[in-house]
Amino acid sequence: MERDDVRAVVQYYRNIPDMLKYEWQERERIEDEYYNGLKSKGEDGMPHGASVGRPTERAGLKAAQDNAARQLERSKIRIKMLETDAEIIKGCIEDMNGKYKRVISWKLIHEYSWGKISVKFERPESTCRYWLDLALDRLGEILENDVVMLPELIERASRAR
Repeated sequence: MERDDVRAVVQYYRNIPDMLKYEWQERERIEDEYYNGLKSKGEDGMPHGASVGRPTERAGLKAAQDNAARQLERSKIRIKMLETDAEIIKGCIEDMNGKYKRVISWKLIHEYSWGKISVKFERPESTCRYWLDLALDRLGEILENDVVMLPELIERASRAR
């Protein structure tokens, strides 16, 4: 597996929490817009509708017309996919030795500078850079051996950049 692909997978892993946050917000927005029957209350504390009629029926028709159920289902699938990808990538990183795990975490996930990493390891920057290359190679081997649908994961990682 190419180092650039492994880097893309680790960067994808780093961005998954933000992607999940967006998906949950989108899901909440759809639910509020189409399925939340509670509307704002007036100053007297009583709910007041702006129009006479059947608001629940209108909301149901609007939800069906805008395919709200399909949007929620797609969001649910994306959330499950992101959570699964995070578990898989985290498991592969956890299978590495401590030094490689730390250099990947510090450089690619937490985006520490080479100087800071060098101080933490008490080694020259060039050694730390070499360790990152070795760590990426090792993570690539682990991904190739452990991940069943690796091409799909790499595709999602490259699209998420």
